[in-house]
This record gives sequence, C-alpha cells and structure tokens, in this order.
Amino acid sequence: MAIPAAHRVQAGPALGEPVLLPGAQAFTLESPGAPPYRLLVALPEAAAPPAGFPVLLMVDGDALFPAGLLAARLQAARPEVTGVAPAILVGIGYPGAAPFDAARRSADLLPEQGGADHFLDRISDVVLPFVETLAPVDHARLSLAGHSFGGLFALHALFTRPGLFATLVAGSPSIWWNERAILAARTRFLAAPAPQRRPRLLLTVGGAEQDGEAGHDPHRAERLRMARMVDNAAEMAATLAASGHVACEHRVFPDENHISVLPAMMARTIAFALAEPAALSGARP
Repeated sequence: MAIPAAHRVQAGPALGEPVLLPGAQAFTLESPGAPPYRLLVALPEAAAPPAGFPVLLMVDGDALFPAGLLAARLQAARPEVTGVAPAILVGIGYPGAAPFDAARRSADLLPEQGGADHFLDRISDVVLPFVETLAPVDHARLSLAGHSFGGLFALHALFTRPGLFATLVAGSPSIWWNERAILAARTRFLAAPAPQRRPRLLLTVGGAEQDGEAGHDPHRAERLRMARMVDNAAEMAATLAASGHVACEHRVFPDENHISVLPAMMARTIAFALAEPAALSGARP
C-alpha cells in the first residue's frame, strides 16, 4: 500500500538504528573466577532526596528491566496519582541477546549447591556497592524482584536474609521446585523471632498458570497440575500473612499465563515497591 504523496516517513540517522531505552545504561560486571554479568541501570534525573534514592533490583534483568523501566517512567510522571517517586532501577542479566539464560539463571537463582546464596553475596557485596558509585542509595528502601525461578529466589532471600531487602516481589514463584524444598526455609524463618523491620512481600501469579496454558497437550496439563502455581502461591501468601513476620500482598492476574503475566507483574511491582505511602493518601485522579 503506497503512502499518500503528502506524507513522508524519514529514517533516523542510520537505517535500522536500534531503539534505545531512554535513561538506561549498560555495564559489564566482571569478578575473578566468575563469568560476567550485564547490569542495566536507570538513574533518576531528579536530585537525590536526603536519604538517597530507593533501589529496585531485578534478576533476569534482560527480561524484566524493559517492562519495569517503562512502568516506572509512566508512574513516576504522575506522582500525584501513583505516589511513585524517582528510583534507581537495576536489571541483573547476562551477556547476549536472549531475555533468559537458562543455564546461568538456574545456577544463580536456585538454592541447590549454594547457588542462590552465592548470588545474594554478589548482589550485596558487588552490585549494590557499584550502584552506590552512580548515585546516593537509600538502604532502608532496597527492593528485589524476580519471576519464576527469580520468584523462588526472592522467597529464598526473604527467608534466609530477611534484613537485606525492605521489599521483595515473588512473581509466579517456582515453589514446586525440588519437591517444594523452599517450605523448609520458610519453616526456619517463621521459627525465628520476627525481624525488627518487617519485610514487605508482593506475591503474584497469573490466573491461567495452573490449567489455562495446557491447551490440548496432556503432558503439559500434567506438569501444570504438578506445579500448582496458583494454589502454591495462595498457600504461601496465606501462611506468611498470618505469621506476622511479613506484610504480604497477594495478586492474581486473571487470564494471564506464565509469560504473559510479566507486564502486569512489573506494573504492580513498581507501584508496590516504589510508592511512598504518605503520597498515596493524597492521590487524586
């Protein structure tokens, strides 16, 4: 179909030039004896508040960071409505073009063989100090978000290092992994005295994750029944909310599957992790 003569479409400076994420920077993090990570970072343009900026860290950063950045830009543009203040966004990912690196994310995000603990060490000892060289950080408002194995990783971080993050987001957490071994970590967490600073947890899942994704594939349907994504999330949220150890919010996004839920999860993540409660009380449409 021809473009009408009165209209023209002009290419950018270079034909096929990639579209960049506004305000985003990429860094390569190298550590002795370890493969590199790719850090995607977005810094606020505003001056830092006296306590520093809140920080939202996202594992599987190549997949979560773009949606998180868009949600944060939109919500922070209307703080009188959303209550969302400027914040530092950090996506922790891996070199390459794929949104997920299956092998490396399994090694980093799963508790087996201490992988998740080593990754938490790297976040606290290397990633966060690096972020502090870029802008002032409010250590009382550190947040961590992950999806699937990353959601399981967020729960592991909550149960094993409850003082590290003020807010955690476990999106579609793989609670089923290794015969629900995460429940043992939860038991130990709940048996200890409640943390002095009660963490906040957002636990999300897509409403179609348990049976709506199977289609006509009986093997897929059986795997979904085994994973019990919706039921496991609901049971985890109910247990934690009743414990008094965690301020827990549980969200089910109807009709969304394990992948389509990501934009909705990230939009709610931004509102949950970065909104100022005092600001929300004065919100107006």
